Amino acid sequence: MENKNKYLGFLGFLGFLGFQDPWYFLFFLFFLFFLASPKTASVLGRAGKMANVIEERSQTKEEHKQKILDLLSTQGQLTNNEVEKYLGVSNASAERYLQELEKDGKIKQVGKTGRNVFYSKN
Repeated sequence: MENKNKYLGFLGFLGFLGFQDPWYFLFFLFFLFFLASPKTASVLGRAGKMANVIEERSQTKEEHKQKILDLLSTQGQLTNNEVEKYLGVSNASAERYLQELEKDGKIKQVGKTGRNVFYSKN
C-alpha cells in the first residue's frame, strides 16, 4: 500500500482513467506516441520511395553507359573530359562509368594516367 501512495502526488490522478500503476500509464503513452503514430506509416512509405529512387538511378546509370558506347561507336575514342561534357556529369561519375564498362570488357583504356588516356571499343 505504501508504494501506491507515493505516486498519489505525482500521478495519482490516473486512477480514474483505470491505471492502477503509473508504469502502465507510461507504457500507454509510449505506445500512443511512438508505436502507433502515423510516422511509422511514413517511414514505411519512405522505404518504398527509396526503392524507386534507387531503381531510377540505376536506370539512369545504364542509359549513360549506353550513351558512352554509342558515342564510342561514332567517334572511335573518348576521353574522360569528353564523357563529362557529353553526359553533363561529374568527373567521378564519368570515371566510374568508364571503369565499369572497362570491367565488363566493353571498352579498353589506352594509356595509364594523365591527358594521354583515352578509351576505345574492344
